[in-house]
Amino acid sequence: MVKNRIMDEVKFIKGNGIFLREPRHSDLDSNWYNWLNDQEVTKFQNKGIFPNTYDKQLEYLKSIQSSNNDVLFSIVEDTSSEHIGCVGLHKIDWISRSAELGIIIGEKKFWGKKFGKESWGLITEYGFKKLNLHRIYAIVIEDNISSKKCAINSGFIQEGIMKDYLFKNGNYLNALLFSKINPNG
Repeated sequence: MVKNRIMDEVKFIKGNGIFLREPRHSDLDSNWYNWLNDQEVTKFQNKGIFPNTYDKQLEYLKSIQSSNNDVLFSIVEDTSSEHIGCVGLHKIDWISRSAELGIIIGEKKFWGKKFGKESWGLITEYGFKKLNLHRIYAIVIEDNISSKKCAINSGFIQEGIMKDYLFKNGNYLNALLFSKINPNG
């Protein structure tokens, strides 16, 4: 009997319309590495500056899988079981119990469906409840309205502004520092 891939999908963290699971080598067969070459997808990120390749993405995946200070999830749309993005906690400081939140919704046809907001909330809850983190922060480019809304809607507060944080397409961009403190410790 042939098993249905969608039915066998391990939903590590279930959300509304999406689930988070471990990143896989098979994700490289999707558009994952191409997202980082798409100037629209990477408009507000320090990606898309140098060309990304399958081999570079494979190297990144291997480094994340062996890291003790990063947790990365693939964001998968429930109905289609399509890998649409990634969300993670990076630079985890196990002493200070803090981490940086990173997210990308690479499949543009899923933009505007609130999957970024849902993923942001799920990874924050995971960081606080499962990893016992005290503080999660995110660096958001000032003009990135969608990420600012995700941060605010997830209870993050703006701590400050970082002037000329990122050089992109001939311009320096300011970044906002958002954070949330674990209400339970």
